[in-house]
Amino acid sequence: MAQKQSFLGGLIAGKVIEIVVGKALDRVASNPRISLEPKDVGAVREIVTKSVNDELAQREIHATNAEPVYQSRVAQGALVAMMSAATQVVDLWTNGVPNTPMEYSAPITVLVGGVWALYGRFAAKKPFGA
Repeated sequence: MAQKQSFLGGLIAGKVIEIVVGKALDRVASNPRISLEPKDVGAVREIVTKSVNDELAQREIHATNAEPVYQSRVAQGALVAMMSAATQVVDLWTNGVPNTPMEYSAPITVLVGGVWALYGRFAAKKPFGA
């Protein structure tokens, strides 16, 4: 027996289907060989099916964290934050002014958080709630 979707899940699924079918129909409309006559229904069905399958495959890759490292927004954000924090630490070390340990706490915390985010990104086998 199928489970009842939650309200939010239904809204998201509806929007995804709307976008995916819209993209597929745009491809059909831009094809000069298809006149959208009843005889062309098979060709339209083929294009829509392929477009929907391609789009859903891309969304599945994103939803399951299966995208390559260079496309991972988590990895990109963590690396940028870590580079920024490392720059701040280097500046504190080389500025010629005696610094208190408290001044290092924020950038060190960001470095630890970035490492933790990267670890979580690559150690996770499936997304939360899956």
